[in-house]
Amino acid sequence: MRLRSRAPRRSRSCSLADVTSAGWRLGDLSRRLGLELEGDPDLEVSGVASLEDATADQLVFARGPAFRARLLSCAARAVVAPPDLDVGTRSALRSADPSRDFFRAARLLVPEPEVEAGVHPSAVVADDARVDPSASVAAGCVLGRGVAIGPRTVLHPGVVLYDGVAIGADCVIHARCVVAAASVLGDRVVLQPGVVIGGDGFGYVGAEDGGLSRTHNVGRVWIGDDVEIGANSTVDRGTLGDTRIGRGTKIDNLVQVAHNCTVGEHCVIVAQAGIAGSTMLEEGVVLLAQAGVAGHRRIGARALVGPQAGVHKDVPPGTRILGSPQRAERVFHREMAALSRLPELLRRVRGLERARGDGDAP
Repeated sequence: MRLRSRAPRRSRSCSLADVTSAGWRLGDLSRRLGLELEGDPDLEVSGVASLEDATADQLVFARGPAFRARLLSCAARAVVAPPDLDVGTRSALRSADPSRDFFRAARLLVPEPEVEAGVHPSAVVADDARVDPSASVAAGCVLGRGVAIGPRTVLHPGVVLYDGVAIGADCVIHARCVVAAASVLGDRVVLQPGVVIGGDGFGYVGAEDGGLSRTHNVGRVWIGDDVEIGANSTVDRGTLGDTRIGRGTKIDNLVQVAHNCTVGEHCVIVAQAGIAGSTMLEEGVVLLAQAGVAGHRRIGARALVGPQAGVHKDVPPGTRILGSPQRAERVFHREMAALSRLPELLRRVRGLERARGDGDAP
């Protein structure tokens, strides 16, 4: 394979000015966000902050009455808040969903640095790789044979794309990601730093000498539109068929998705969860932190698997399970309540034994 470096289309230099906040008048911000404003439309906010750290010219948000005391002691003069929350003398952008609308405002007040289109001179790109002219390929990237990069997609420094990888439009692939096995990524996919897509699964068969021989992996990984995968997570390629991640799914940091898994649309998988091979998560499943799912299992639509749960059998749709081994949520809570009473029960049993005179009986 003959590789070449390409000259950039435009400079990719970035100054501190690219990441500073942009000032907005509250009246303009309310119109842009479609929110009702109570207060001074000419008040300017120039950034966002938490309730504890905000200065007078920064925008904050409060979800509800539980945040009122912290808000009233806050220096900020503007807040995104529910319609009925007392905000004191502050100007308020009223919202039915303050968290969502605050972060919509944050994207305007603290915009992402602009990235220039083009291919950095240090990038190594195969002759037959296709990079859309509006895409950005940063320093140290390597693009193998037959790679295709869609419009406005950004590859940050050190990204490695193996032969045959296809990435859609408006994706962001952060530093040191590796995409292998001719994997296919849809549009608006985000891979945080260190993600590995398409590595071989953990599969071995017995060898003639009594050891282990790696299985031969020929499958790929397909990732749907609007998927985000957190830092240092891994999605293994299929052994024979493919591994698939459905549209809109969000995966946290340090998650393992093994070979031939199918993750449905709009699932949420939280940090350090692990899914063994050939398991299916149907639409809308939530897997909380450090949950583990055995191989060849099926978790039904909109089921919730609690933190550190150990899933060893199928989970019906809509079920909430906790514990290891898994139990239905109600059963788990009854068991935990009973466990908290165990010391008291032991004292009562010992008292009964002493009363009967057989406290020393085996």
